[in-house]
Amino acid sequence: MRTKVLLLKCYVKEIVNDYTEIMSQVNEILGQTGYKGKFIAKKLGIPESSFYQKKRRKSFTLKEMTQIVELMNEDDDEIEDEYFKKIYEERKDSENISFEDLLKMI
Repeated sequence: MRTKVLLLKCYVKEIVNDYTEIMSQVNEILGQTGYKGKFIAKKLGIPESSFYQKKRRKSFTLKEMTQIVELMNEDDDEIEDEYFKKIYEERKDSENISFEDLLKMI
């Protein structure tokens, strides 16, 4: 029985050490997602200011870290949609020209 408890303690200690290591590298992990903080905060369902505070303090919950990992594995279709939506919003009031007029200009 004592051996079992010692093994469990070692296993738990290893898990805690692994999690501590992950949290120490959270900024690098977030950088690997390729997404802006505003986008990640929206995906996590937290205010952008809270996201940056958690990032600075390296205090993401296990659930939030799981969501970040899932975000890293998401399809790019939704990201592209967000990108094109942003472009559309930025340019929706600008003057447009037809494709034919563009060809004439070229």
